[in-house]
Amino acid sequence: MFGLLCATAFAASLAWFMVSAAIGLRKNVKAAKESGLQCVLDPLWSYRESFSLFAKYGDTFLVATPSGCYMANASPTVIHQVATRRTEWVKPIEHYSVVEHFGPNVVTTEGSTWRDHRRVSNASFNERSNAVVWKESIHQATQMAKAWGRRPGNSKELMWIGDVYPDAATTSLHIISRSGFGVKLLWPGEEQVDGELEDGYEKFSSHQAMGKHTMTFEESLHTMLRDFVWMGVFSLSTLSASLNEAAFEFSNANNGEPEKLPFRRTKVVWEGYTNLNTYLHELLDLKKAAIAAGLAEKDALDLMVPLITASESFPSAHNPSKASTAIGTPQILGNAFIFLFAGHETTANSITFLLIFLALNLPAQRRLQKTLDNLLSSLPSNPSDWPYPSAFNKLGNSYLGACINEQLRLITSVVMVPKRSVSPQTLVLDNGKVVKVPANTFQHFCAQSVHRNPNAWPHTKTSIRKPEKANDLDDFIPERWILQDETYHPSTSTSSPSNSTKATPNNDDPLPEHATTIEELESSSSLFRPAPGAFIPFSDGPRACLGRRFAMVELVAVIATLMREYSVELDTREWVSEQDLRGMGKEEKKRVYGLARERAWEVLEKELGGLVTLQCIGRKVGLRVCRRGGEMFGDLD
Repeated sequence: MFGLLCATAFAASLAWFMVSAAIGLRKNVKAAKESGLQCVLDPLWSYRESFSLFAKYGDTFLVATPSGCYMANASPTVIHQVATRRTEWVKPIEHYSVVEHFGPNVVTTEGSTWRDHRRVSNASFNERSNAVVWKESIHQATQMAKAWGRRPGNSKELMWIGDVYPDAATTSLHIISRSGFGVKLLWPGEEQVDGELEDGYEKFSSHQAMGKHTMTFEESLHTMLRDFVWMGVFSLSTLSASLNEAAFEFSNANNGEPEKLPFRRTKVVWEGYTNLNTYLHELLDLKKAAIAAGLAEKDALDLMVPLITASESFPSAHNPSKASTAIGTPQILGNAFIFLFAGHETTANSITFLLIFLALNLPAQRRLQKTLDNLLSSLPSNPSDWPYPSAFNKLGNSYLGACINEQLRLITSVVMVPKRSVSPQTLVLDNGKVVKVPANTFQHFCAQSVHRNPNAWPHTKTSIRKPEKANDLDDFIPERWILQDETYHPSTSTSSPSNSTKATPNNDDPLPEHATTIEELESSSSLFRPAPGAFIPFSDGPRACLGRRFAMVELVAVIATLMREYSVELDTREWVSEQDLRGMGKEEKKRVYGLARERAWEVLEKELGGLVTLQCIGRKVGLRVCRRGGEMFGDLD
């Protein structure tokens, strides 16, 4: 009898679910069709589809599901409309609770609370701050190369890097730590300079856990930045309980031995969280003491100090209406964590992928090195003496800037930027058609797709790698960013009224009308400027990334420092030894390098993934890094 009741209850529940889903789907299909947009009933697609679905259904289309309508968006025009209507298209902050365990922050808030966070945090991002970033980025790039050379099997002249990302992540983490918080982190083997550390900061730079800590500051940061997703799976109390030997035990059916739940990793995550939480509180105390002593302005950039001073100046007891938006300790720590997280992972990805792309496109690498030789000839020989902002502006508006932008176009760190409509919204499509999107529609700016929208980008109608493709927008071609480039001849026809390959220069300097050489073009402001909403590696609108300039300064400094002295090639030792390679002719080398290229592109196209940013989650792309002049494939196309 009991079994029959259970079966009946299950069948009734299943029937209720199916009926509810059918009713919800019917309702949302009707709403989607009434919008005027193309309606798609298959929600199972991903960024790997690139622009193919948009080519079929249009630059913007709706997907109807039982739970609601979803709008996929690869139209620069529509993206910019949505991004600039901040109160009508809001950020679904409920999806960001996983990065709020240290406190509310500029990423996880909306409305007036977000405005407070944004206004206060924005004070730290200025040109004085970027000068600090510039100098530290050059130093860290130099130290990364030295660390490569110290590893077993490597030398100062030739280095094998199995996976660039961990070292790029360390570089970026050191940069944001020093530039943004005054904490100097050292590479293994790097010696501490006497007098470089202020009193109280020794524990943050130490390679050994000090005091009550069980992890170093850098270890706790790496743990949380790598495994923070567990904070979204389990509550803090559950993670804390995982340390208890008697907690979460069950009998293993195979051998009867007790096992701990949920996983051993949770212990490490909890240890990382408690250590980092303590470090951040200790850092907060040091910053407060510096403010009290009048030393807060010693370093030009400090991401904590404006938040601390805001917490002191915000009215609370005297003005209850503002108490809910006051910035206190949780908000200071929350923003500190999000700056560390966002300030290192995205730029680490860009460094990684750009070095891989330069190894894939050897002619582009040679042109970049030629550009650097030309532009750096008038600057001091020691990169640490390169002046900011003049050196940055010169390099950023050159072929180096084109390479960085092309990498960001092809593999942007965050592939989907979510928004949700708070009410029915009217949008104007590229063709002038007016549509009405239902309320509570969830939508994504599909960065990978809009970055391949042929209506928005200079392109040719032949792919270098895949002849069957209709264009070259899946290829790494920095030349598409150089206006009037003598080596690249894109299609000039575009259907988007808001964009054209005849874009304006990247600043107010006029483009020379009769520039005929690469050097003339690269010494001017000659970079293509996409239409608003077409290039969104840092999102778009009022909620675009606060640290965009910070990231670009870091990328220009790191890549210029590395590529002026080194060349990068794909590791081909899987197919031929280094010794045998030296005896090969050009055609044999071309064949071997072709195999390595095929493998690398396969990894980039099929094995990227990640919960927050795109990374190589399976096989890695190994690199051969050598001093310039020591290339094995330097004459290949």
